[in-house]
Formats: sequence, structure tokens, C-alpha cells
Amino acid sequence: MNRREFIRDAGAVGAALSLPNAIVAHAVETARLPTRPIPSSGELLPIVGLGNSQSFRDGDYENSRKLLDILIGNGGSFVDSWSSIQEILGRYMHEHDAKSKLFLANNVGATSAQDSNAAIRYAKEAQGKAVLDLLQLPNPGDFDKQWRLTRDAKEEGHARYIGIAISRSSYYDLVASLINSGTADFIQLNYSMLEPESGDKLLPLARDNGVAAVVNRPFINGQYFALVRDKTLPLWVAEFDCQSWAQFSLKYILANPAVNCVLTETSKIKHAIDNLSAGFGRLPDEKTRVHMLELIRSF
Repeated sequence: MNRREFIRDAGAVGAALSLPNAIVAHAVETARLPTRPIPSSGELLPIVGLGNSQSFRDGDYENSRKLLDILIGNGGSFVDSWSSIQEILGRYMHEHDAKSKLFLANNVGATSAQDSNAAIRYAKEAQGKAVLDLLQLPNPGDFDKQWRLTRDAKEEGHARYIGIAISRSSYYDLVASLINSGTADFIQLNYSMLEPESGDKLLPLARDNGVAAVVNRPFINGQYFALVRDKTLPLWVAEFDCQSWAQFSLKYILANPAVNCVLTETSKIKHAIDNLSAGFGRLPDEKTRVHMLELIRSF
């Protein structure tokens, strides 16, 4: 996006925040999220996605529908999917003809072929997809067995991509080993200004080995907002088109060239719009990222 387009769409976002929820999703549809290629295929993936938000987990279809409308309306597609929210996602895709518009990361951590096949079959039936987009192994307990089942699923044509999803540093050595094995298409891991460690080794390693990286916990389950609460957003953030503390964190993450997509979790429409807006406009350069990190560490 050029500067004029960003200002125009930022104005649309600002206006949207004052609109009733019923029409807020349509106020920002003029913008399309930038994309980055999945290294193993070249397929383009929008750079901001949705995590497993409370609306999804609570089965709140109406609010979940609005969140998905906003995501797709802005050119997004990635949703982190668990078995507990498959019915909501499936209903949405069926009612809105969105089967090809959503890229779903299916978290399956089964330890037996029978359980793995059942979970995959359930996901396919709910989504109406003959082949799943991404099959993720979340926080493995028996990695060797579970990863073998995950690889089998891809080899048997049940998923286009496979990967691992973790949120704790205790798994970093395992993720590094998996990246080096050349068998993973994706890794999902925690990375932010408050948890920057994976940026030292794992993200560069993923980039060098052609593995897509998806980032979770950009706000550390709210800890980040507790830290910046009542703090004034500095004027220099305008240099990279940042309008909120949420965007401050997300733009820091997205400025890392090894990151393909960052996931945000919210049930509030105005926060979803704010989060997605971080994907538009300029991103900070490396010198500015150092300055951003220093600022957060000073709080």
C-alpha cells in the first residue's frame, strides 16, 4: 500500500469503530492485507490471522461470524483451528461459500493412527474440504510417534502442509531439530518484544531452511497491555504508520522478515479491526525495532 491508500483506509478503520457491530465489518473492505509466500510452495499467505478467540471457544456464532467477515473482508485467511471450534468454522464456510477463502491450521495431537484419522475425518467433514490446508502438531507429548502420524497424514493426501505449534521456550530445541530435518512446512511459535528469544535462532533457522513461521502470543495473553496501560504512544511511531499499542507490538513482529503471519485473539470487533490494521502501511526498520524494544523494556 502507498501512503495515500493507508491514510484512506486508516480513516475507514477509525470511522468503523463508531459504527454498530452489524455494519462495522463492511467499513474496512477497501483494504487487502499484504501477503508473504509459504516457502515450500510459493503460495501467498496474508500476514495477519486469527487465533482461537473466546468467541469461537464459547460457540458464539454471531460474533465469530463478524470476526471472520472482517478477516476475509480485509484479505485475510489464516485461522488457528481446534476441534472445539470446527462446527462454527464449518457453518460459516457453508453459509458464506468461504471454503476457499479460509486457510485453516488444524491442531491434531493424537497419539494413535485411529485417533488421528478420526480427528482428520471430523475436520474434513466440518470444513467441507477434501484436503486440509495445514495439519499442526500442538505442544507434543510423544513427538516421535505424533510426528510420524502427522507425516503419514500428508503422505496419504489428507493435508497440503504439516507443521508444529508450540508456545513455550521448553520446546525450542525440538523445533530446531524439526526444522533441520526438512520435514516440516510450518512452525508456529511465541515471539514478541516480551518473548524475543525465538528471534535469535529459530526464526532465522526457519527462514534459511524454507519453513514458514507463524507467530502466536503477540500480547502474551494480555500481559503486554498491562505493561503499556496508561502509557502514551510516542509520536515517532507515525514513521511506521502505527496508531495503537496493539499495532506497536504487531508491527514489531511483522518487521521480522522470517515471519509469515502473526495470530491475534480477540472477541471484540474494534480490537479485531485495530489488529488487522497493523498489517497495512509501513513497518519499522531494524534500527527502529531496537528503539521499540528499548522502550518496552523501560516500562
